[in-house]
Amino acid sequence: MRRLLAILFVCAMSFSATKAEAFTMDVQGGVVNAVSHITSFNLNVIAHVWYPIDQMVFFGIGSGYNELNNVAYIPVMASAWVRLPIGGQVLPVATGDIGYAFGHDHQMIWRAGGGFDIKNGDYSSILLMGGYQFLEDSGRGYVYLQAGILVEL
Repeated sequence: MRRLLAILFVCAMSFSATKAEAFTMDVQGGVVNAVSHITSFNLNVIAHVWYPIDQMVFFGIGSGYNELNNVAYIPVMASAWVRLPIGGQVLPVATGDIGYAFGHDHQMIWRAGGGFDIKNGDYSSILLMGGYQFLEDSGRGYVYLQAGILVEL
């Protein structure tokens, strides 16, 4: 736990030294469900602050609200985002997150997913994302679907 918090602190401090024009963030909302209960509704809202390496690769930190079977979690995660060089207006994206979910039963969490980055213009995109999330202590995996917006300044 201390190592994870130390890593997140170092990442946050390194992002604070970036130039103002390097600010990038996203906000996404959707549902997360166990595969066996795919028709139930569990709210999933997450936001990231990204450090752009270039136009295609971003590293960042994220947090939000994740509800699983009437238990609320606040995940805090280190994240990676890679746009794949296929397409023009619509780019496929691969994402990965690892961190800690604070809640009734604190535990490690990781997510792997992908989706589409649909460019609105030079500085914003609409996101359509999906993937798999796993909670370490409960030993359960969940599928998530979400949509959101990405802003690059």
